Amino acid sequence: MPMVTMANHKNKLDGSVHQAAYKFLHKLQADDTTLGLHIEPMVNARDDRARTGRVNKQWRAVLYKITSDMGNHYVYMGTYPHDEAIEIARSHVLKMNLALGVPEFQKIVDEDVPKIPATPNTPTAEQSAVAPENPEPVASEPDWENHLGKHWTQETLVQEAGIASERATKALAATTMSELHAVIDDAPEAQGLVLLGLANGRDFEEIKDELGLEPLEAGDEETQLAESLRKASVGFVYVGDNPDELKDALESKNFDSWRVFLHPEQRRFAEQNTSGAYRLSGGAGTGKTVVLVHRARNLAKKYPQARIILSTFTKVLAESLQSQLKKLDASVQQVQRIGTPGVAVLGLDQIAAQVVAQTEPKELTEATQKVLGPTANSLAGRTLNVHEAFETAARIAQPDLAEDLCHPSFLEQEYVSVVLAHRIVDETAYVRANRKGRGTALGRKQRKELWKVFHQFRRDQQLNNQVTFPEVATIAAAILEDRATQGVSLPADHVLVDEGQDLHSGHWAMLRAIVPEGPDDLFIAEDSHQRIYGQKVPLSRFGINIVGRARRLRLNYRTTAENLALAVRVLDGGDYTDLEDIPEDASGYQSVRSGPRPHLVAAGSLRQQIVEAAKFIRSWVDDGVAPDAIGVMVRSERIKDQVERGLRDDEALAPNTGSDSAVQIITMHSAKGMEFERAIIIGAGADQIPAAWQLADLPESEQHDIELRERSLLYVAATRARDELVITWAGEVSGYLTRVS
Repeated sequence: MPMVTMANHKNKLDGSVHQAAYKFLHKLQADDTTLGLHIEPMVNARDDRARTGRVNKQWRAVLYKITSDMGNHYVYMGTYPHDEAIEIARSHVLKMNLALGVPEFQKIVDEDVPKIPATPNTPTAEQSAVAPENPEPVASEPDWENHLGKHWTQETLVQEAGIASERATKALAATTMSELHAVIDDAPEAQGLVLLGLANGRDFEEIKDELGLEPLEAGDEETQLAESLRKASVGFVYVGDNPDELKDALESKNFDSWRVFLHPEQRRFAEQNTSGAYRLSGGAGTGKTVVLVHRARNLAKKYPQARIILSTFTKVLAESLQSQLKKLDASVQQVQRIGTPGVAVLGLDQIAAQVVAQTEPKELTEATQKVLGPTANSLAGRTLNVHEAFETAARIAQPDLAEDLCHPSFLEQEYVSVVLAHRIVDETAYVRANRKGRGTALGRKQRKELWKVFHQFRRDQQLNNQVTFPEVATIAAAILEDRATQGVSLPADHVLVDEGQDLHSGHWAMLRAIVPEGPDDLFIAEDSHQRIYGQKVPLSRFGINIVGRARRLRLNYRTTAENLALAVRVLDGGDYTDLEDIPEDASGYQSVRSGPRPHLVAAGSLRQQIVEAAKFIRSWVDDGVAPDAIGVMVRSERIKDQVERGLRDDEALAPNTGSDSAVQIITMHSAKGMEFERAIIIGAGADQIPAAWQLADLPESEQHDIELRERSLLYVAATRARDELVITWAGEVSGYLTRVS
């Protein structure tokens, strides 16, 4: 039975051809001698291995046949219209790049120097000649230094780094990111990733290690190709003779490939065993979530009876993980209750609620009193408006405090980060508590006055039989800790958690308590630059030791280099730290894709911003972009309603607004975990980002943390766009965007 490896390249097919290509490859896997496949050698081909196969009347698959002791092995390059397929098969050769140890396609052309297609940022002379007199503003290209010339020459790039000669020359000459990406976009994937890293100052050995590249000595190329194509090689997906793997791989080449397909640097983290808690960090689009989904699948396959929890910050994000896991492997047993063999994909608050609901009354009362003190609270309800509850408690308690210390945001942060984190139940304990990491210093008298508010808050909660979500998580942690002390089995064998930067102290205490310490116990994915909810708390405080077990993903497979450059510049000026309170910056993130620069549109009003957004939406839809691949993001629910009404009036929205097939209009906070082919951010004015109401009356020391969250919010929104990004504002632009334009 023949084996199949698929080249990971830009070969997009519409739905009808996609299904026909799958049927063709499925038949090829079963029997490559089937007459209807018409697997035919090429006449005058540059590579004797080149073949084409009949997908249907108009379309043909381009294949390369390798014969070795392991049998017939076909490399699927793509499906193209008949004449184009013939030309591609005749002009391309499949060879081993010995310096990088990977197979790659090379196009053989008659010209000495191949022409590199102009990108949207490097117009041809003809395009420049007809450029409009007043072109639409676009984000300026960031300052960039090409590090290639410092350590590499054209000769060493060719001989040691496996870069094609003409490509090395052009890469060395690149003076902007756009020029470099023009070279990378034309390169085989491994060469492109190596050039990207080297040009940005990365160490070659480190790059090879991340990508799993191992140089080879010259040998029998047929054998080397066969062996290399049977494993995870950069630029190729091995599906063997498994039709399910074939279907997943073929679908991933056209839809959400960054979610389904694992690059070698990601595969390592999805498959490796860990000796304890592990942290994987990385910027937006680097594939942290896809690593978690694959890791959950791998653990489920390896340990069929294991109780695995795959969790994240919210129920909505958890539902997205459920969908991704099902798409990756529908055979993985997904369960709804923790403690059951299989994979439970749940939001963290759902998990806490299950722990509490599954606890006997006496045990629950004891745990509740450890967290809240003596109380008759039945925990029946949840406090949905915590700010309002703290405002009420402060008004009743009437503490002798400055107004800024009675701000509900400060009170909530102090309560969760200090009172709940240390399980404080009386004034004395609060006065003595370690408040390390909190921005505002408090004296003894101020703490006593604050305790009046917290005590009143808990009294009000008891009267209403309500608790906050952080309180439930902390109570769940106390329950699990007691069970561990008593030798009772805990409900999980392996826990994987996404969006770690947005968790609070109760979540971390519960996560550490829900699974015994040991191999593959706790795997955390996080990005400090995307923290828009959680608190800065070091993991070591909760007994989560990741020293020596932390790595960072750097390659962005989703967002174009132009969009990523804008998003990273938004973070400039913010001093970010990771989950161990170690400074972290975004300068090492690199995108493997290029595209148009973001469009920056200044307008006179919200109405004008809506009009401009409608123009982009209609243009994109006319160009064939699906409406549900377009996202519009705004700062608040109030603005969202206005934008939706305005776009409907401009007829830029389909009649079924709000359905799965319509343009998606969401708040920037709701954008977490989402992606769009084209995206518009409306309302990036100075008074909206950062939101003035967020900073009003807060202690100055607390404002810094809010400003970091606001930068992160804009960063999250900007990185939702895969291909094209538009940002609009009225009046003065946000200070976070001044370095962009």
